[in-house]
Amino acid sequence: MSNRYTTTLFLALSLLLAACTGTPTLEEKPSSEFVGLNKVSSSGFNEAWARPGAALAAYKVIQISPLQSADAKIVQPQTTSRIRRDWELTPQRQQALAESWLKSMQTGAAGHNLGTGGDGDKVLRIDAALTRIAPSANLQEEQKSSGRSTVYTEDSGEASIEFRLYDLSSGELLVVIRDKRRVGNQMWGRANTVTASSDVRTLFNSWSNQLLSRVTGK
Repeated sequence: MSNRYTTTLFLALSLLLAACTGTPTLEEKPSSEFVGLNKVSSSGFNEAWARPGAALAAYKVIQISPLQSADAKIVQPQTTSRIRRDWELTPQRQQALAESWLKSMQTGAAGHNLGTGGDGDKVLRIDAALTRIAPSANLQEEQKSSGRSTVYTEDSGEASIEFRLYDLSSGELLVVIRDKRRVGNQMWGRANTVTASSDVRTLFNSWSNQLLSRVTGK
């Protein structure tokens, strides 16, 4: 995929998101949970809080922290199989999620003309943590079960995430965002590890693009 096509795609998605969610509005009442932050309405996410005067659009460089997932709450998939072993967020899965998130953010940053290197003034650190994962099927265990090698699901499950944006130089917390979304939209299709991985990439691309659209204001 060419850089020109990628940039055009992200700009189109940004316009679509802006049309769907409206203009974010910083409310006057301070948050009772986050000191110095006020609630933001019409952010396009489930919940958002920001520091008055944060001026995110002034940041032209971001620092992408590794995605955290070890503490995510796991909601086990339902199954009619005789094998009911719990789905596990193994170190390998955590690493794969972190690598996928980094790639989505790097691609998103390029599409929004944001740098991803350096330190100092006007660098925005973006932390992300998956807080809840609800897979629709334990594909590895289902495929080991005799006579149950094919799994059909509506999508790949559900995931929740929290973003925290900091001024890198001062360490000041500027924004907190929480969001929950379905992973994929297969409409009851055949599920496997390939489709699940593709659904996760699509979800991460959606999150990163919308987040960076809010940072740049475009």
